[in-house]
Amino acid sequence: MPRAGLRRFAALASLTVLAGCRSPAADAAIAEQLSQMSDAIIAMQDQMATLATTVDSLVAVTAKQDTLLKRLAATNGIPMPPP
Repeated sequence: MPRAGLRRFAALASLTVLAGCRSPAADAAIAEQLSQMSDAIIAMQDQMATLATTVDSLVAVTAKQDTLLKRLAATNGIPMPPP
């Protein structure tokens, strides 16, 4: 009987070791996917920075136009509605 228990333990131990092994190809695929996700996040950050710059530029242009309209209205005596 002790031999049967030892064989079961050996079989269980070998199955556990084999189940714990991972394929190098799977690890490479996961590393590639993580790299692609990193590249995508960096691209999104670049786009966000570009969009923030564009919005800031548009805010500045709008402020200039608003100031110009207020000056033209004041020069011509036209009342401006409150913002």
